[in-house]
Amino acid sequence: MESENTGYKRFKREAQSASALSHPNIVKIYDYGERDGRPYIVMDYMEGKNLKEVLKEEIRLPSERAVPIFLQLADALGHLHEAGFLHRDIKPDNVILQDTPFQKDFVTLVDFGIAKQLNEPSHRKLTMDGTVVGTPAFMSPEQILGQELDQRSDIYAFGVFMYTAVTGVLPIRGKDSVDTMKKHVTDQPLEFSRACPGVRIPLSLQIVLRKTLKKAPAERHQTMPELMKELEACR
Repeated sequence: MESENTGYKRFKREAQSASALSHPNIVKIYDYGERDGRPYIVMDYMEGKNLKEVLKEEIRLPSERAVPIFLQLADALGHLHEAGFLHRDIKPDNVILQDTPFQKDFVTLVDFGIAKQLNEPSHRKLTMDGTVVGTPAFMSPEQILGQELDQRSDIYAFGVFMYTAVTGVLPIRGKDSVDTMKKHVTDQPLEFSRACPGVRIPLSLQIVLRKTLKKAPAERHQTMPELMKELEACR
């Protein structure tokens, strides 16, 4: 179980990571610190729904609605990676959608509690090498195996996120969390025709999603800009 000291360090990590970023699709942190022995964080108030809530109501998103959402999130993640961080917990719960006067489904990425600095010095690490952190259903094989991570691990998780958004089901699911993690290492994603029979998902989008979910990082998109370029072609 995580110690209180480590928990507070994670809180500071989340605040420091997010406050160092400046992107319209990443939650804005204005201030953080400690008062009367209690940590606090001041951020934007988000009015919309997270995608998990949206999918609970609507089951799945049609591709013409989903792709613009994916592009916003990919741009946010590209900014995060460029700043030297991995999110490590990309999932519907952490993506807020809200309708603004100027745009429908405006995306905000939240929750940087387990964000990790790329090439982080060992003395600053909050997680021991080989330790697994994240949400099992959205973790890359290398994250599950406790290997060194780079932006391609977030790309895999983003692939799980996109697959789930357009089909309404997870691409890989086991009997429990441990079985799910094992299957992410060994099993192939559920075929689209079985995941959502009768639902039309453009072939171009299917190809993009299959590539994001490759087991070997070298076989996926290597950067978010590369992935965005292919997503743009799916509009």
